[in-house]
Parts: sequence; structure tokens; C-alpha cells
Amino acid sequence: MKFILGTVISLFSFFMLYFFVAIFSPDFYEVEKTQDFSQSRQIVWHKFSGFRNWESWLPWKSQSDTIHYTYSGVSGRAGAKVAWHSQEFGSGSRMVTRIEPFVELEYVLRLKERNSVTKNIIRLSDNESGTTVSWKSRGTLSFWERPLGTLGILQSQIGADFEKGLKSIERELDFN
Repeated sequence: MKFILGTVISLFSFFMLYFFVAIFSPDFYEVEKTQDFSQSRQIVWHKFSGFRNWESWLPWKSQSDTIHYTYSGVSGRAGAKVAWHSQEFGSGSRMVTRIEPFVELEYVLRLKERNSVTKNIIRLSDNESGTTVSWKSRGTLSFWERPLGTLGILQSQIGADFEKGLKSIERELDFN
């Protein structure tokens, strides 16, 4: 009986702690990763400018054998869109909201199962030896996701995926 009571009290305490952390945590998260490339902006830009080009380096594609893409709009222009569906990741889409060739790509990511929308910006700038790419994402968190954001769990997962993608691009560009 003491074990059951102790378990109930522990679970209740954990729930209350989680609840109070959620109350005082921000309702958004932000992740930014940066990578330097030895190639020019024009060469690096090609990897980002059209969503079809993303298929070779997306970190999520290697994690799914069932992913199917549908493209619409004019590639490399505002309004260009890719939607996907897979058994592992569900459904979602990416749509270009603003583009400044060789400088910046802004897109919105929608994940259907999470009912989430994130704003993402990829910026390219010159550095001494080539190009610096900055990939930034900002999204909202539900009340129950807020502690995960406060602890940095979502940021570390998203950041790790960004880093994998940028490293894949680096390998592709160095190989060519």
C-alpha cells in the first residue's frame, strides 16, 4: 500500500512540477545553425534554391523508405511548395514565402500531425574563404511542449537535423 501511495504522490509531484514549468516557459522555440563552405554563394545557393535539390541532402529522407514528395509552383520563386507524406513522419509541407536569390530563402514548414507551423530562414553571406550559411527556425510550442523547449530538447533535435543537412551539403560540394 505504501508503494502505491508513494508512486501516486511521485507521479502527482512530477505532473505539478511539469505544469508549473509549462506555465512560466516561453511559448516559442528558436534554433539557428551556421556552416562555412569553401564554395561561392552561387554554388551553395543551388542546394537551397529549389526544393527538388533538397532531396539529395535532407537528413529526414534517409530515415524513411516510404516518403513521397509532391511539388507545385515555380521552383526558386515565392509560392513554390513541396508536400510530403510518409508512414514514419506523417504529412507536411514547405512553402517559400520570400526569396532573394543568392542571399536569403524564407519558408514556412507545416507539420500536419503536430498541427505546427514554423518560420524558417536560410541566409548566405560571403566570408574570407567562401560562404557562410545560417539556417534558423522559429516555431510555437503548445502548453505541454513548453517544458521541452525550456530544457532545450526540441532545439537539440532540430539543431542536430540542421547540422546533418548542412554537413551533407558540404560533403556533396566537396565531392564535386
